[in-house]
Amino acid sequence: GGGGGGGGGGGMRPSSQVASSLVALADRNTALISQLVRTEDGADRLVGGAAPSPRPWLRIALMSVGRSSGAEYLLHALRALLQTHPARVSDPLRSSIEIVVVNNHAPPEAHSVLLRAKQLYGGRVVFVEKEAAAARACRATPKVKGDVAKEPVFRQTCDLVGGLEALLAMPPADHVLLMEDDWLVCPSALLALQYLLDKAYAYDEDWLALRVSYGFNGVVVRGGADLRSLRRHLESHPWRRPPDHLLFEWFSGERPDTKAYAAGRSYRVFRHNLFYHIGALSTLNQPKTRFTPGCYSLMYDWLLPAEVFDEKACPHDDVWPCTEAARAGAPLFSAPDGGAAGSPPRLA
Repeated sequence: GGGGGGGGGGGMRPSSQVASSLVALADRNTALISQLVRTEDGADRLVGGAAPSPRPWLRIALMSVGRSSGAEYLLHALRALLQTHPARVSDPLRSSIEIVVVNNHAPPEAHSVLLRAKQLYGGRVVFVEKEAAAARACRATPKVKGDVAKEPVFRQTCDLVGGLEALLAMPPADHVLLMEDDWLVCPSALLALQYLLDKAYAYDEDWLALRVSYGFNGVVVRGGADLRSLRRHLESHPWRRPPDHLLFEWFSGERPDTKAYAAGRSYRVFRHNLFYHIGALSTLNQPKTRFTPGCYSLMYDWLLPAEVFDEKACPHDDVWPCTEAARAGAPLFSAPDGGAAGSPPRLA
């Protein structure tokens, strides 16, 4: 690779435009060849499309609706995800992470930004539509005294029910990261998620939810039964509270109807926010001047009190609760001489 362009030297050289075209062609051919792998029966197949694995380790699910303003939030969210998602087929995260966009718009064909996203990213992203029948059934839920959700929030919750039903109709994934389409994933956040998942299993093998951002965005749950249980809880209470509050009810077990399912299972909060919010309007009518947490900032704002990362309880950890830290830590990093769990190691 050379430096800047010098003066006109002698000899025959292709123009920079032709050279760039040749390099681009070579790179494209190299990429295609690197993706051609041989299956067990000897047949060639092309890998690296939208669904790289029969059972994804992580399915990133973006719930998307069109905006009357025509805002292209979804395009920005996908661009950020694909920049973070490994481009090399040989990278283990590439083959174990699936990105899915769920079209929650009604009618679905009117979501013009999603149609454009499908044209641009259809090779690496799966696009599905919400299960309209599930959303309609949810909307038949009557409002009762004490319910506080307004009509737009109620509709959003029922759209989420239809979206989760669409995810449940797909082949199962080990974990599902729930996203909204107006959040940008932070740089290297997928590596941070891998680290968090490993640590969560070390602390509690049967954890129920992991929070890495705000609202109904940035929560990891397990696929299958847990995702189905969450869908049922949203469907049962669409008028009562906003969907992110219902989500907390579900994984915290704070209500009688969620206590049994959450019994003996923990939820964890990551110290660092892994998403950046770019949406200008909210169905909850949040103030436009509200503080927007930055990438990797402390998880303390925009959350219910029991979802905030507790720095006092876990001053030297990046997962809360952290009561298992002493048990889960490697021997080299355990506190010596009976020190407090979670205290910094002395390596002298």
